[in-house]
Amino acid sequence: MSRRLDLNRYREKLNTLRDQLLAHDSQPITTTGDPGDVPDSGDLASQQIATDESVGLAEHQSLMRKQIDDALGRIDTGTFGTCENCQSAIGAPRLNAIPYARYCVQCERQFEQNA
Repeated sequence: MSRRLDLNRYREKLNTLRDQLLAHDSQPITTTGDPGDVPDSGDLASQQIATDESVGLAEHQSLMRKQIDDALGRIDTGTFGTCENCQSAIGAPRLNAIPYARYCVQCERQFEQNA
């Protein structure tokens, strides 16, 4: 049975996701408090936690952008929707939920169990 994916729809979804990430990246970072205030140890700890969260979020967003760009590349090369591990078709429900998916559900589960 041959299946046809609506590649334009997936391309649009991926571009929308990328645009949302870029819009989030362009939002200014705000700080609280008066610049002349001397922070105490609690303030410093809170600032460190906020910095760590920001760095983690930035790393996650960078990974997401790469995955989205890779998926757009797979659309261009004709390999979108094909599992990179077993070369089986990735199901439409999975692609609808995660349009940048590289693996079918079975291979993804296997990777997660082996991790």
